[in-house]
Amino acid sequence: MTTITHNAGYKKFLRTTAAVSFGIALGAFAIASTAAAEETAPTNVPGIEDVKAPPAGFDAVHASDAALAAYALPPRPNAARSPIAYAKWVRAMSKMTTRVYGQLTTTNRSHGVAANQGSHRNSAIGNTTLTSGNWSGFVNLNNTTSYNNTTSIYYTYADFVIPQATNPTCSGTDYGSAWVGIDGWNSGDVLQGGIGYSATCGYSPSYNAWVEWYPYNESGISLAVAPGDDIFVEVFSTASTVGYVFVENLNSGTYQEYKMTPPSGTKLVGNSAEWIVETPGINGVLATLPDYTYDFFINAFAVNFSGSVFSPGSTTSYPVELDRSGTIYSVPVLEDSSAFYMYYN
Repeated sequence: MTTITHNAGYKKFLRTTAAVSFGIALGAFAIASTAAAEETAPTNVPGIEDVKAPPAGFDAVHASDAALAAYALPPRPNAARSPIAYAKWVRAMSKMTTRVYGQLTTTNRSHGVAANQGSHRNSAIGNTTLTSGNWSGFVNLNNTTSYNNTTSIYYTYADFVIPQATNPTCSGTDYGSAWVGIDGWNSGDVLQGGIGYSATCGYSPSYNAWVEWYPYNESGISLAVAPGDDIFVEVFSTASTVGYVFVENLNSGTYQEYKMTPPSGTKLVGNSAEWIVETPGINGVLATLPDYTYDFFINAFAVNFSGSVFSPGSTTSYPVELDRSGTIYSVPVLEDSSAFYMYYN
């Protein structure tokens, strides 16, 4: 485990935006501030606001922490304490060139909490492997039971390659997704963003980028994506009912970001961070996963409010296999601490 120190500007930002929700001083984050909140605009979907882009020529890599916070851009890891996480953040921010706008698309798809959870001892890796009826990938767990300024997950990110989807049975339409998120394993919500793909026999597969705070359904965004594209997603929060989802196509440098609020009665816990390939629900019924062959996740990190950094290779992270009635459809393989690949089984 590596420890980072959050930067001063984001401490100020958290002080001004999250203190009301916490109802307490934020300890290490409790710094008086007059930092301006980000500029947002309503979208056509309830619970989602468009975060306006910084001005032309804005240099996110060298901007002050307060400036990053003012535009709600992904927070900067501490370079001295966590050089790998910082380097991956620099890569994503350096490739960011064009803010894309457009209407959101409401869908009948939802990327829900981990269903039908189980586990087994995996002798091949000498660790416990978790199972789920809809998730596969890696999940980092803590013992958090309510949103707080120490153990709750603050942000998580990764980049992954969009796979080529096919329909192996040539029957109906198969649906899959790859995403990064907070909550969903032993909690009732998931703040997340990623890409989806569907495959119907005889037709070309389709792909889309999306954001979601489950139990809301997925909202498709207008970011153009295609198989082979490298997608960076970061999800972070400033309060139990305020989250942000940043999605960037690293191939094109185009990106979108949204401020999210959950359905009434739903709050973030921050008890898990995850990097997932999922078979989503369609009108509340779990779909069949397409054959995606392989999906590669790299630069996968999560940070809690105390500044502790986690990754898929951390001792508190677990692989998750997608298990439908005893048949394993999707399997993760750890390559190094912050990288893994998924394969269709």
